[in-house]
Amino acid sequence: MKRSFFLAVLCLIGWRGSSQETFPIYNFKQEVEENRSVTYDKAIELWKIMSLYDKRLVVRETGKTDVGRPLHEVIVDGDSDFDPVKARRRTKNVIFIINGIHPGEPDGIDATLWLVQDLLTDPKKGELLKNVVLVIIPVYNVGGALERNSTLRVSQNGPEWYGFRGNGQYLDLNRDFIKCDSKNALSLVSIFTKWDPEILIDNHVSNGADYTYVMTMLVSQPDKLGHGQDAFLRQKMLPDLYRRMEKKGFEVPPYVNVWRSTPDKGLPGFMDTPRYSSGYGSLFQTYCFVPESHMLKPYDQRVKATYAFMMSMLEYHAKNFIDIKISRSKAINEVRDAARLPVLWSFDRSRADTFLFKGYDYEYIASEVSGLLRLKYRRDKPVTWKVPFWNYADAVVEVDVPKAYIVPQAYARVVERLDANRVKYLPIRQDTIIKGKMYRIVSTDSPKEPYEGHFGHSNTRVEEFEAEKKFLRGDLIVYTDQRTRRYLVETLEPQGHDSFFNWNFFDGILDHKEGSSDYVFEDVAAEMLRNDPDLKKSLEQAKENDPKLRESAYGQLNYIYEHSKYKEPWQNVYPVMRVMN
Repeated sequence: MKRSFFLAVLCLIGWRGSSQETFPIYNFKQEVEENRSVTYDKAIELWKIMSLYDKRLVVRETGKTDVGRPLHEVIVDGDSDFDPVKARRRTKNVIFIINGIHPGEPDGIDATLWLVQDLLTDPKKGELLKNVVLVIIPVYNVGGALERNSTLRVSQNGPEWYGFRGNGQYLDLNRDFIKCDSKNALSLVSIFTKWDPEILIDNHVSNGADYTYVMTMLVSQPDKLGHGQDAFLRQKMLPDLYRRMEKKGFEVPPYVNVWRSTPDKGLPGFMDTPRYSSGYGSLFQTYCFVPESHMLKPYDQRVKATYAFMMSMLEYHAKNFIDIKISRSKAINEVRDAARLPVLWSFDRSRADTFLFKGYDYEYIASEVSGLLRLKYRRDKPVTWKVPFWNYADAVVEVDVPKAYIVPQAYARVVERLDANRVKYLPIRQDTIIKGKMYRIVSTDSPKEPYEGHFGHSNTRVEEFEAEKKFLRGDLIVYTDQRTRRYLVETLEPQGHDSFFNWNFFDGILDHKEGSSDYVFEDVAAEMLRNDPDLKKSLEQAKENDPKLRESAYGQLNYIYEHSKYKEPWQNVYPVMRVMN
C-alpha cells in the first residue's frame, strides 16, 4: 500500500523512471530554468521518495518547529549507519547542510535535492560519499516556507514563488542560534551537537551591491576560529575551493558586506557572532561556509552555483578529509586545555588583503522619485578594481576560564538551552554555600527599539569580586572541561557579544526589589548621618558634584539608602558564579 501510494505520487510530481526498481529521476534542471522552486511539502515528499529507492538515505522527523510541523533531518551515509557514533568509529567526517533558513532564498533547497539525487544515481559522483556523512536540514524555517508569495522580495530575480524570511513567530532564524527563542532553533542545535560536524554549509542569497559574480562567500571568521584552523582555512581550504568553483564557471570572491556604499571602496569582513550559523558553528571548531548567491542573477544560475559549491566541497573533502579531521581535532584539544578564551572581538582596520574584484561601473544620477542623487550600477560597463579586504580580527576581551560555572536552576530558559546543546552538568545535592568569583554589572547599553524580540545589551562592563553565596539543591554545577567549553564561555560570560546576559536572560537583576518609604526612612537616615561621618562627607561631596541631587530630598535619601546595610546585596550582581579551582 505504502509503495503504491508513493508511485502514484511520482506520476503527479514529474519523476522519470522506467520501472519500480529504477531510481526515478526528477528534472531539477528544467524546474529551475523555468524559474520554479519546490514547495515545502513537495521537497519533503521528494526526499522521502529518494529514501524508498536508496538505502543510503533516510528521512527523520527530529524535533519541532514553531508552526507545529516537524523539523526533518535527512542523512546520506554510504554505509547506511545513520548514526554519529558509528560514523566516528569509521573515521568519517560530517558535513551539515542547512537550507531554507530564509525561505525567500530557496536556492539551497532545490540545489541540495538535485545534488543528492546525482550522488545516488551517478556512481562516479557517489564515490564522494565514501568518507563522509551528509546531514541535511532540508527546510529549516518551515513556517516561512509555508508563506509562499511572489512579491515580498521586490529586488530578487526569481524564482516565481518563494517563502518568507520570518518564521512562525516572525523571527529571523539566522539570529536565533544562541537565544533559541524558536522551537526550530532548539531542535536544530540539538541535531547539530549530536552530529558535531566538521563542516557546516548554510545556503543563502544576498545582495548588498551589484557585481558580475553569481556567488560570494562568507566563512567562519578565521581569527575567531583560531587554533591553527585560521591558517588551514585561509591557506588551504579557501584557495582550493575558489579554484574548483572557477573551473566550474563560478568565480567566487569574499562576501560583499557593503551597504550604502560600493565595492570599490573595499570589503569589510563580517563579524559572525554566535547568533549566526557560522558564528555558532565556530564555537564547536566547525569549519563554516555560507554561500551567498546573488539575488539579482537568474534563479537557475543561482541554484547551479549553489550546487557547484556543495560539489566542490565534496570533491575537496574527498582528497583532504584526513587533514580536515586532524586540524579540527587539534583545535578542539587546544580549546579544551585553554586557560583563557576570548569573548569579544573587533576588526583590525590596519590590516587587509587585496584582490581583484570584478564589478560594474556606477554613477550617481538624479532620482525620479526624490529628485536627489541615487546610485545606479552600469551593467553595460564591467570593471575590475583592486580592493582591500579587511578580515583580520583581534580579541578585545578575554577571560580566565573557570573550572566550573554554578548556574541557578531558577533560570530555566538558560538550562533549557544548555540541554539542547548537550551541555553536561551535575545538580547540587543539598543547599550549599560556595566560594567563588562573581561579577557586578557596572554598565551596559540597551537600545530604544527591539531587535529580534529583545532589547539586547551591548558594551557590558563588569567588575569581579570574591563571594560566598548560598546555592540551592538542584542548582547546576557546569564543569568547563567538556566538548562545549567555548559555548559555555561565550554564553555565560556576560561581556560576550551574544551572551545570555546580553540577550536579556538575566534582566531581573538590574532593578531592585526592596526599597524604603521616605517618610519612614527620614529618621533612620538622620541617625545614620549622625553616627557615620564618612557617609555624611560622601553625601556632601555627591551634592556638590550633582546640582540635581542637591535639590532632591528623595535623591539624597536614596543615596543614603544605597550606601547602607539596607540595600539588597544582589542587585546588579550576575547570578552565575565562577569557580576557579
